[in-house]
Amino acid sequence: MGKFSINSISGFGEENKKENTIPEERFMLGDDLLDDKSRDIVKLKISNIERKKIKKNPKNNYSIDNIEELKESIKNYGLAEPINVRRLEDGNYMLLGGERRITAIDMLIADDTVEDWNEYTLIPCVVKDLDKIKLPLSDENKEKYAIITTNKEARKYSDADKYNEMQAWKEIIEELRLKGVESITGEDENGEKNKIQIKGEKTRDILANATGMSRGQVQRFEKVHNNADPDLLNAMLDDNISVGVAEKAASMLKSSEQKKLAEESKHTKIKPSDVEKFRDKEETKELTSEQFVDDIANIENALASGKVVLTEREEAEYHKIINKLEKIIVKG
Repeated sequence: MGKFSINSISGFGEENKKENTIPEERFMLGDDLLDDKSRDIVKLKISNIERKKIKKNPKNNYSIDNIEELKESIKNYGLAEPINVRRLEDGNYMLLGGERRITAIDMLIADDTVEDWNEYTLIPCVVKDLDKIKLPLSDENKEKYAIITTNKEARKYSDADKYNEMQAWKEIIEELRLKGVESITGEDENGEKNKIQIKGEKTRDILANATGMSRGQVQRFEKVHNNADPDLLNAMLDDNISVGVAEKAASMLKSSEQKKLAEESKHTKIKPSDVEKFRDKEETKELTSEQFVDDIANIENALASGKVVLTEREEAEYHKIINKLEKIIVKG
């Protein structure tokens, strides 16, 4: 998920790296044992910030599962890597990447049996400057972009994470188009530079390239976004159902049936093969030959009165309707 690295945006990475380089004499003992990649991490300027000064970001919608395990890991071994923040005008900091780690830290602070963590505990942070994102975006979309590109923790993205990331990217893409941006440059999962074309490309293709999902995956999320009842969409965002279930339900079920499925998903795991079970049972009525003759009386009269001429398109539509009618009446 998420092929782009914010450090690869023109003007952001190199300036930030120069500005934040720790002088060589401050390297720790054993620095000569580090490989180049590890050395770059050490060179990052780490700011130690009191927990009480770090604000959770309401724009960050990534899932925060398995927190208990992360809490125990931080308790026993400390933070494996710093979190990403931006400085606010009041001297506090807004979280960009590290929602799970901050949530786990807050659990440690709230745990009376843990003495080492409190609101004054210093948290290692990398302070990001959004002005160094060289894209013509509003401050709000720059922040969304930063959240997307800094949330690269080693964890599995849920369907809710993928959906929320897609919605954020759509807003970013729309603004880039309005500002006349033809392409953006980032780096893929292997650290290789790549370019995503904006101008002249379909949104679905841009989303696939930007998020790392296939076009088919993007299309599934779009079907849910466009057709799902709000309750069904929320069930997916709460990770109660998969996008596969949500897509099938949005295509097959009425709004009331989707609501029923969403409610059931709070208590039962639902698979795509279960979706049809939520269809309401319909009353059956007998179709007699007399009724059918009455229903097509106008058609018979038209045919009896003279030749009926059809265009190629009308003829194709005629056969399509006849085939559909046959399937409805002749079952099995």
